[in-house]
Amino acid sequence: MHGDPASSVLVRHDFDSEAAGWARISHQVPHPAPFTRPWWLRHVARGTPTHLLVLAGEEPVGGIALTGRRVLGVELLRPAGHGVPCPDHVDLVAVPGHEERVAAAFAAWFRRPGARVLDLAGAPERSLAARALGVAARPMDVAPYEPLEPGGDGFLASRSASFRRNVRRTETRLARAGVRQWTATGASVAAALDAFEALHRDRPDRAPLLAQMPRLRPAVTEALAGGEARVDVLEVGEEPAAVSIAFVVAGRLALYQLARSTDRAHDGAGTALLVRVVEQAAAAGCHEVDLLRGEEAYKAGFASRRRVLTRVRAAHGARGRLLLAAWDGVRRLNALRRGAS
Repeated sequence: MHGDPASSVLVRHDFDSEAAGWARISHQVPHPAPFTRPWWLRHVARGTPTHLLVLAGEEPVGGIALTGRRVLGVELLRPAGHGVPCPDHVDLVAVPGHEERVAAAFAAWFRRPGARVLDLAGAPERSLAARALGVAARPMDVAPYEPLEPGGDGFLASRSASFRRNVRRTETRLARAGVRQWTATGASVAAALDAFEALHRDRPDRAPLLAQMPRLRPAVTEALAGGEARVDVLEVGEEPAAVSIAFVVAGRLALYQLARSTDRAHDGAGTALLVRVVEQAAAAGCHEVDLLRGEEAYKAGFASRRRVLTRVRAAHGARGRLLLAAWDGVRRLNALRRGAS
């Protein structure tokens, strides 16, 4: 009788060597997320890639994709794209049925000799990494979402009366000015992303995102080539009025970024474009639209449900625990200062 195959952990700093195994795992988990797909991990990571792949015998059954850097002699581990790119549902992942094996292997790796801190911002509410390390997953944000009827055209009809009215008025007004939507292909994605960047240059608050575009552009381009992204442009007259970047993974449409014109003649163009994208994705078979991390006011018109996102932080070693404690102290002090201002 054969026993349960032994677990082992592969650690790779060159992602491409294990990309195929990771791609299979990230599609089998209960919530496949764009930010665990190979095209995201390959291009958006900063720091030293640290990819763990847990094997059952020779079969990849789980893992976690991190980037690392050293802070005061402590290894700081964060998800690929930590910060401005705002990934969510970043976590230790496991093929269903292998959760305990993957959790135990990850915990043993994390607690090996040395000082390290794990900081997962945007982890799911029931984080496997938190369970593996015995730490709390503390709520930090929400991700609005809405189920879709695949093949249907009823998304707008399901929204509130005021939302429907505003979208229809916008569509009528833009139609008079000559509106055209086009969806980027491999040949036109560069032009679509150029338009996205040009619209954001009119908004100083989008400068941090623009600084990330040298990494985001190749990620989006590769995702689009693999059928896991769409970039849509809404033109009014001959001018881009809105550009949407969305990911499509395992039947879930994730609305990632929207650039819109600040010209008053184009008011509402961004919302109109997103409604079109959602209804087209539903017609193509998507079963959910995910608005991703953040409670921006416009999302309320698109989604009535929310997933809780958390922050998972853990430390190992005396210096790791000291760094995490100092970090917590700075955060509490900053919170007190904000409360007093």
